[in-house]
Amino acid sequence: MEHKTRFKDVLNLAAPHTWTGSVTPACIGLAISYHAQGYIDPLMAFCVLAIVILMQSAVNAFDDYSDYLKGTDTLENSPDAYDAVIVYGMNPKTARNLAFSFLFIALIPAAWVLYNCGLVPLYIGLFGTCILFWYAFGKIPITYLPLGELFCGFTMGGLIPLAAFYSQTKSLDWFVLVQAIPPMLGMAINMFSNNGSDIDRDVQVGRKTLACLLGRRRTDALYRFLLIVWVLSPAIVLGAQQRWGSVVVYALVTLAYTHLIQRQFCIQLGPNEREKVMTGATTLVSLVGLAYSLAMVIG
Repeated sequence: MEHKTRFKDVLNLAAPHTWTGSVTPACIGLAISYHAQGYIDPLMAFCVLAIVILMQSAVNAFDDYSDYLKGTDTLENSPDAYDAVIVYGMNPKTARNLAFSFLFIALIPAAWVLYNCGLVPLYIGLFGTCILFWYAFGKIPITYLPLGELFCGFTMGGLIPLAAFYSQTKSLDWFVLVQAIPPMLGMAINMFSNNGSDIDRDVQVGRKTLACLLGRRRTDALYRFLLIVWVLSPAIVLGAQQRWGSVVVYALVTLAYTHLIQRQFCIQLGPNEREKVMTGATTLVSLVGLAYSLAMVIG
């Protein structure tokens, strides 16, 4: 019997629980632009947020579709309880078509951004889209290489803030990439959390992620080191600019969720704790991003 696609299936495919990975860097880019010019264009901000959410949804859909085609994920070994194709039985062609639909819908707010800002955001978006397709469909996809954290960190944590900043200021300031070091680290660690939890499964299907190459013990050690560096990075970036008020704001906000950082630091990477690891990492991406954005705006 053919599976009938419902709205819930479309949501599972879009995976809203992952949207913070795109929204948080966009908000940081908007906060950087607010610090630079003292105001935010709300309509342009809405368009940017809509674009990154739709692009993230497309990435999730293409990822599900690609894993199904390659046979690397099955109902028995899929670690994602929200996988629309494998877990919920969506027709793979429907998933592919919806992925392209997400990209097509993203063109609507993108057209407004390009009309007001020129072609620079298009170049940034096209570069990110190329990474998207390499991530899912390359001859050797990024997910099979020890480069996933690097590309994910730069594309989502770096290019999204850069595009959000340009949409507000119409200025291509490369220093934004320096200010985007915290979200770049956050996106990289979020992927490292995933890969570090899936070492055994990834080795079986031939993936050579960074975690697979390092092995369990060194992956755990590097993960904890990077977690500390990431949480401290906003204070380091702000301090290097001598924005001590912002450093204080970031420190005060961060104190409110120190227990979450400690729990993430102590948790064991692996299939048994995968859901806790990923939930904690996603939560911290949002909270660290929120603290950094507030520090940018009011510090």
